[in-house]
Formats: sequence, C-alpha cells, structure tokens
Amino acid sequence: MSGGGDALARKVTIWVILLSVILLVVIIAVAEANDDDEVSISGGGLFGTQGAERLVERLNAASRAQGVCYGWKIDSDEPRLRQYSTPVRPSPPPVTPSRTPGVPSPRPVPPAPDLSVTEPGVDVGSNLGTGLDPREQTAQCPRWVVFEADYFYSYSEEEWTSVTPTIETNLPLSLSYADLVRSGITTRDLLGDQANARLADAIGTLPMLVAEKGGARPVPQVAAEAPPPGDRITPPGVARHVWMGIGGVLVAGGLVWIVIAAVRSRRSA
Repeated sequence: MSGGGDALARKVTIWVILLSVILLVVIIAVAEANDDDEVSISGGGLFGTQGAERLVERLNAASRAQGVCYGWKIDSDEPRLRQYSTPVRPSPPPVTPSRTPGVPSPRPVPPAPDLSVTEPGVDVGSNLGTGLDPREQTAQCPRWVVFEADYFYSYSEEEWTSVTPTIETNLPLSLSYADLVRSGITTRDLLGDQANARLADAIGTLPMLVAEKGGARPVPQVAAEAPPPGDRITPPGVARHVWMGIGGVLVAGGLVWIVIAAVRSRRSA
C-alpha cells in the first residue's frame, strides 16, 4: 500500500510542477502585454488624444478671455511613456494675449509649428497645443502661467512614489502648491488611481487662481468630467504580476503537499 502511495505522490508532484511552470509562463506573458498597454499612450501624450483636446480647448478659452497663456510640463520619470503621435492644436486658433490684464488682443496668431516633445517621459502643452511650452513662445505669450509636476518613479516598487507640483508665472503675483491645496488638489490626489484626471484639474484651475489674485478677470469654469475607467498614471508593472503568480503557485503547491502527506499518513497507519 505504501509503495502505491509513494508512486501516486510522485505522479502528483510531477503534475504540480509542470502546471506551476505553465501557469508562471502564462502570468509573465500576460503581465508583459498588459504592462505595455498601460504605459503606452497612443496620442495626445499623458492625457490621451481626447483628454488633451479638451484641456487645450479649455485653456484656449481662458487665454482668449484673460489675455494670459496657460500651460503644463509633467515629468513622469518614466521613459516608456510615449509622446504625442499626433499633436493637438486648439480651435479656434489662439490669439496673442494683450499685456493689459483682462483685455485679450483681437489679433490672430499664425498656426504654431508642428512640434512635439522629444524628451522621454515629459509631457508638455498649453493653450497653443500639445508639445508647446508658452514660456518658449514669447511672441504669442508675453504673459504666462505654467503648472509643473515632477514625479519620482520607483522601479523596485513599480509605481510612482512621490510628486512635486509647482506653478511658475511671469505675472506680478504669487502662485504656489498651497493655492492648489485650497482648490482641493493635493499630492495624494496626484499619486492616486485617478492621477491623470487630477492633473488635468490642476492645470484647468490655473485661470481661476489667477482671477482670484486679481491677475485677470474671471472666466466660466467647466465642471470636471468623470475620468474614464482605468484613467491612472501608475501601471502595475511586470514584477508585481510575477510575484503574485509565484505566491499563488507556492500556496497551491503547499496545499497539494498537505493533502499528499495526509493520504500517506492514513495509509501508513
């Protein structure tokens, strides 16, 4: 009886090992495929094409009303994030902001050159369009406000662990992260599951902050839209899937050995 039990145990062990190896290979393959899908953005940069279009149009409307250029620069610290496959431009075209606060100039600006971000992992845009920093477009943007966020990506933890948001401007007023906190946007929000949507909210808040401090007249605020499913900046990473798979295999293997040991013990008795 014990010989038969040993043979059964060996067969079960072999099958457990084979199934574990197959399961682990499948987990790694699926994890790599999902990881590529999540960190590769197919246009419009960090916000996707539709999100970038909405953000550019919103900033363009504020710029036309206030005579101030608004933009953003997000350093994701993640070189796998792709840049703009098709640059987004506003419609109607932007106008050259007046140097007089609150009075936009009626002169149209020639179409901006078809430029895109070349630095890996950095997302730049403004009311002029994606890939265009208003600080570098002095003729079109004598007055500007730019939101910046500098992320730190931990490759060991496979996630973004910290972010430093700042606001730069050449207007005669002070803007800082504290102003964003008063508006309900914190670093915790910018690291959460809806980080992309909260980044767009922070950028879209700039015209309101400028108006509150007397830098320009108020403009109608567009209500924040609910983020689409999966709108998040943090990809899970391959390592997390692999370790989860290994953990599952070990647990399953442990349960099988417990069952085998129990059967052999009963037969020996």
